[in-house]
Amino acid sequence: MSRGRDRLLAATVVALVAADWLSKIWVTRQLALGESRSLVEGWLYVVHRRNPGVAFSIFADLPEGWRLPILVGLSLVGVVVFARLVLSSGDMIIRAAATVVLAGALGNLGDRLLNGSVTDFMLVRYFPFVFNLADAAITVGGILLAVRLVLMDEALEPSPATRTP
Repeated sequence: MSRGRDRLLAATVVALVAADWLSKIWVTRQLALGESRSLVEGWLYVVHRRNPGVAFSIFADLPEGWRLPILVGLSLVGVVVFARLVLSSGDMIIRAAATVVLAGALGNLGDRLLNGSVTDFMLVRYFPFVFNLADAAITVGGILLAVRLVLMDEALEPSPATRTP
C-alpha cells in the first residue's frame, strides 16, 4: 500500500481516539454522573454514565479484581487482530473498516485503563443503551467489515497461490 494511504489510516486512528477522549472529558466536566441534557428534545440526549463492562454492560457483574484484567486483555487481543488486518489487507475497504474498529478499541481501552470503566454518554430514542464515540466507531467499522466480507467473491475462492494440487 502507498505511504499516503498508510498515513491517512494512522491519522484516522489518531483523530478518532482524540475525538473520543475529548468528548469523554467534556462530558465528565460538564455533567455530574447520572445527569443528562437534551440535544434534540425527544430524540437525542447526552447522559453521563460509567460502564464497567463492555457493550450492553456485558461482564459488568464480574468481580472487580477479575473484570479489569479480563477486559483489558480482550481489548489488547482486539487491538492486535485489527492492527494486523489494517497492515496485511490489500483491500482498502477492509483496511478502512478495521482502522475504525481499531480506533474505537483504543479509545475505550485508554478510558478503561485510566478510569477502570468506560464513559458512556449518547442516548438515542428507541435505542435502549447509552454509548460513546468509540462504541459507535466499533459498530460502524464492524458492520462495514462484515458487509465487505459477505460481498467479496474473492474471499470465497482461494487464490491460485494458496490452492493445493
